[in-house]
Amino acid sequence: MKRKRLIASLLALSLCAGLSFTSCGEKNKVNENGNKNRNETEGAMDKEQYLNIFLKAEPKSIDPSRSSDTYSSQVLCHITDGLTRIEQDESGDKIVPGIAEKWEVSEDGTKWTFYLRDAKWSDGNNITAKDFEYGIKRTLNPDTGSNYAWLITPVIKNAAAYNKGEGTVEEVGVKAVDEKTLEITLESPIAYFLDLTYFKVMYPQRQDMVEKYGDAYGSEAEHMLSSGAFVLDKWVHDSEVVFKKNPSYWNVDNIKLDTVTMKIVKDESAQMNTLFTGEVDLGAVTKPEWKEKFDSSGNFEYSSVAQPTVTYEVFNQQSRYFKNNKIRKAFVVALDRAAINDTLYRGANDPAFAWIPPAVQIGGEDFRKKADNLPVKKLLDEYKDPKALLIEGLKELGESENPADMSVTMLQSGTTARSREFAEFEQQRLQEVLGINCSIDYYEWAVFSDKIHKGEYDFASQGWMGDYNDPMTFLEMFTSTANVVPSGWVNEEYEKLIKDSTMTIDQEARFEMFKRAEDILVYEDTVISPWIFRKSSTYTRKYVKNVMTPLFGPIDVTKAYTEGRGK
Repeated sequence: MKRKRLIASLLALSLCAGLSFTSCGEKNKVNENGNKNRNETEGAMDKEQYLNIFLKAEPKSIDPSRSSDTYSSQVLCHITDGLTRIEQDESGDKIVPGIAEKWEVSEDGTKWTFYLRDAKWSDGNNITAKDFEYGIKRTLNPDTGSNYAWLITPVIKNAAAYNKGEGTVEEVGVKAVDEKTLEITLESPIAYFLDLTYFKVMYPQRQDMVEKYGDAYGSEAEHMLSSGAFVLDKWVHDSEVVFKKNPSYWNVDNIKLDTVTMKIVKDESAQMNTLFTGEVDLGAVTKPEWKEKFDSSGNFEYSSVAQPTVTYEVFNQQSRYFKNNKIRKAFVVALDRAAINDTLYRGANDPAFAWIPPAVQIGGEDFRKKADNLPVKKLLDEYKDPKALLIEGLKELGESENPADMSVTMLQSGTTARSREFAEFEQQRLQEVLGINCSIDYYEWAVFSDKIHKGEYDFASQGWMGDYNDPMTFLEMFTSTANVVPSGWVNEEYEKLIKDSTMTIDQEARFEMFKRAEDILVYEDTVISPWIFRKSSTYTRKYVKNVMTPLFGPIDVTKAYTEGRGK
């Protein structure tokens, strides 16, 4: 009976999130498309509707199956609608219907049936259930080489076998029943499955377009069709991405912006000047002197919220030194996270003494509050002398026990002054505390990412933003089959914990599994070194309205508009 109640509870939550906009406790009146009534949100809207925002770096690819960074996600969410969408209102993140206008779940929670609305691609062709089936199966196809297939391989029936080359595509539990009905069969009831339906691994894809452009698909504006609010009008690499309203979009009547431009500005001073002078309408600001300048102007609204994002360091356990656990631990203990936050992040964030950020929930509870475990704190309490610990590790390896004889290379993403500030701060700290020689290799994001995936690094700093609201989005990525951040690490207990967590929707049982997995990852095997839990620090021009910044999704301007620009 308990299992049936849990499944019933899951289905009730799913249906509440997906089938009704007004019966789940929402405070605002909404119309059938999920937008506030026009006369409640708009005064005198500007005649020219356009918005300029930042894109922090050049996307590696906007092919949904091969996209692997937040920059491509920011582009994709504006040109693509999935089965569902992640949006935001005063009550927080919510999952709303996208191209699927409704869905049903079987009594045992393993079969989901999605019913598509009348929707078209930007070239006028109908979006069909076959497009979703093709897109999902293409992501799973081992020949595609998707870095994100791991997200759905343990979820969809027979997906893992197919992705490993051990099963056939026909056996995968995704089927277009007819033009407007998609059926997805799961390996078992999955507590977070609905949260995957708005993510890029489940986006629709047109087979004819993929086959036409081959490996170039997703590399240029003209290679992409849109199923979302905007079409990709222009992509000037390393400079800007320009969008135009998609006249074929199913919800076009509620899209107010005609043009959106995402500007790639890498230098921080240039970013601040661009935002202050009005060339860009909103952006992140962290330097106190710039915050004071923006505040005193009276032209901006400021917001800051905890994000499901952590910056961290990963160690390559195939490298000469980092195959030793004590050396990895020494690098974790050597860092002063409070100093990193105060100096590099200007005090805008929080030091990370664990891996899963405070914004992440499990069963409606904050995981971090529920867990009384801080694995980095345990390391700091246990090892007071990181240099002595390092020497122990060197001795175990049979290396020189003099740290001055040890040389390692840090891989750094970005070549800007800000990137160098980060890398050189850590370099100096490691050399002072551990007495080692540390050099730095700087690369732009695409090359940096390639080197990580090829295992061509000693250790590297990067960030991770959760894809959905469940601890799994922070833990599954380190399983041996995920290949998200290749480190050469495999732990059988960890693998079993993650697998077992997908076989139940008992949130208390899942919590205990995740708590143990985090301890293995950070404290016992020290695969990574968490640094900082991020908070947003955003200044938005007062004339900009309705920009959505979901915790578990990129900035979304599909419902934005301007009112009073130029006044």
